[in-house]
Amino acid sequence: MMRLVCSWVLLLFALWVAGCANTPLTDERPQAGPLAGDLPTFQTPPSPEAVSLEKIEPTGDLSLVQALSLSLLHNPRLEASAWQLSASEAAILQNRLSPNPVLGLKVENFGGNGALSEFDSAVTTLRISQAIELGHKRSRRTRLARNEYTKSAWDYEAQRLTVIEETGHGYVDVLAGQQELELAQQALKLAEDLHVIVKDRTVQGVTPTSELDKTVVQVTAREIDLENKTQQLSSARQRLAALWGSSTVQFSRLTGRLTDVQDVPKLDALRQLVHRNPDIARWTAEIAARKAAVDVSSAKAIPNLTVGGGMRRFNATNQDAYVFELGLPLPLVNRNQGAIRRAKFDLLTAKALKRDSQTSVHTRLIELHNTLNANHHAVTALRDQSLPAARSAFDAAQQAFQHGVTDYINVLDAERTLINTQYKYIESMAAYHKTLVTLEAFLGTAVTVEDALL
Repeated sequence: MMRLVCSWVLLLFALWVAGCANTPLTDERPQAGPLAGDLPTFQTPPSPEAVSLEKIEPTGDLSLVQALSLSLLHNPRLEASAWQLSASEAAILQNRLSPNPVLGLKVENFGGNGALSEFDSAVTTLRISQAIELGHKRSRRTRLARNEYTKSAWDYEAQRLTVIEETGHGYVDVLAGQQELELAQQALKLAEDLHVIVKDRTVQGVTPTSELDKTVVQVTAREIDLENKTQQLSSARQRLAALWGSSTVQFSRLTGRLTDVQDVPKLDALRQLVHRNPDIARWTAEIAARKAAVDVSSAKAIPNLTVGGGMRRFNATNQDAYVFELGLPLPLVNRNQGAIRRAKFDLLTAKALKRDSQTSVHTRLIELHNTLNANHHAVTALRDQSLPAARSAFDAAQQAFQHGVTDYINVLDAERTLINTQYKYIESMAAYHKTLVTLEAFLGTAVTVEDALL
């Protein structure tokens, strides 16, 4: 009896050691896409208890590459997506494990009447049983877990591209804010200079007092505008820093340039890149997962075989005997037919949603391309036509005013036109770059020769 017990204990220990073997969960961890793929990104440590990377706040000038690196390493939502990816990886481990063996002890024929009132007539059975999965259940559910992991990997890539897009937008907003603040300072200086000129001419009796009052109003308006631009830039800087999880802003200025605007790529060339879009790419894994779910449901219709054995002790005769058992459920009623039908319908649903996603992605691509074309046209038209004309009109009005040929109202009108055109130019450049960032994040790859913001 003891020899058999020891044999079963050794067998259980061997099974436990095999279940605890430290083998790789998967070799299918995808690489980052080409857009900012060379920048370091947050990776989950081997243990959930490990400490995250230490964040070093930037204190000097900040480039776009530095901002992207900070966001990709420390963005909380991207970190959460990375942990979710690791959770999907752990599910592969769980699904590839076999059922545990069952160790049982059964005592019969005791505590009754007469000769059965004691343990002298008791029958003790020690057995161990193991469920043997049929229908390739383990391999099929493991394949399903791997497909779910691939889906999570595309969700992670989508979140990574979202962080890149948000960082690019935030970077452009701060760049535009810097330029608008400088323009507001220049506009205030110009208004103050004109105020001094009008004041001198008023003292000389050349210009009426009403025009001096207009310059005071203009200086006040420019002061208000400068304060608004200052606060807007502060908010934009804070939103950018929040993308890498910072509540305070420690960097000084951004080093990018909004003025570098490149030609818009052809739509046909962009269509060749659309396969990198996560909303399209993930459906390959989604369809595979739904097919794997059908296989898993079909496998569950096949019952598992239970095999067991052990030793039975008869106290009345002080004898031992072996016990063997074999069990197989009879699938007379429940053949998992409902779950199989549902899995098949889910597969058909996924195929329909894939077609819808493809249509939506191509429609969105056309919309982004049209918007980028419109923004590019606005930038070039303002740069090449409107701005030179506005500067020329202001210079002419200023010279005419200094020579006493025209009054201050014409100078004021020309100045407003010039400042508003410059603001519009900055806004158009920002809209162009933000649309370009959105397009690149949408396609998951760069679409220009070089990044104009670097």
